[in-house]
Amino acid sequence: MQPEYPSFKPLGPEDNDLLTEYLALAPRSTCDLTVTNLNIWRECEAPSFTFVKDNLCILIDSHNEPRYFLQPLGDNDTAGTMEICLRHAGRVSRVQESLAQSLPASRFNVVAQRDYFDYVYEVRELAELKGKKFDGKRNQIRKFSKNYVQYRFEQLTPEHAGAALSLFDRWSLERENGNGGGESVPPANHACQRRAIERAFANFLTLGLRGGAVIVDGEMQGFIAASAESERMVTAHLQYANYKMAGIYQVLLWETCRSVLADFELLNLEEDLGIPGLRKTKLSYHPLRLEKKFLVTLR
Repeated sequence: MQPEYPSFKPLGPEDNDLLTEYLALAPRSTCDLTVTNLNIWRECEAPSFTFVKDNLCILIDSHNEPRYFLQPLGDNDTAGTMEICLRHAGRVSRVQESLAQSLPASRFNVVAQRDYFDYVYEVRELAELKGKKFDGKRNQIRKFSKNYVQYRFEQLTPEHAGAALSLFDRWSLERENGNGGGESVPPANHACQRRAIERAFANFLTLGLRGGAVIVDGEMQGFIAASAESERMVTAHLQYANYKMAGIYQVLLWETCRSVLADFELLNLEEDLGIPGLRKTKLSYHPLRLEKKFLVTLR
């Protein structure tokens, strides 16, 4: 029996079918509304859910911001459902533009959340890197290929788990020591990120993950893990690499797009979280669009 508001249930793997069913009720294109992210980030987001007016409502109790609901999944009195969620938690966050625009302004405040906009790209463009706008990326790839002639690219599998965790530990230690650079994933709680990687590989097949790894001298130096959210779009959830190897991030994304992700039209590389360097990098790949998100509160 599923919980009815005000009762809640922690979201767990046993709820994946339910989650998939409700996610399919409406078009979605943001990384927050994915089975994979809601599963692998459970330690730091502590998602729980309830039903309000027959809509599935997911409450996030994050370690680094005030709790909030994601937008309701379902189409039964959406405005009324949002109001109940807001009276409980005060915020509905990461709301997609179509829903945000449909809410009556007399009842709701709607504010754009630029730091959480998703970056959506054409996979083919990232695989080909044609034209002057990608000169810098091609130069970085040539530099890496020259410096690491023996590098190889492998399709990511569950068997890469140990190597991926070892790479992450090195990546994290560099930042703890005040080092960094390259096109890195933004810093966050080490234990939380590590557990997300563990969950991703432990549930690799169940979540339908795919991705690639760059191997140099027998050691993994970069990996990317993604999952299909529709027949057209794939979302990259995890991306780590050894920033000391100039060009590795460019090589990793390029190799992955031209092989493992070649059957998809669009790639979502998620948010920049307001981190200047990450925003600059993601913009430098010339996204097809930014998928806008909004914070909704009661007037």
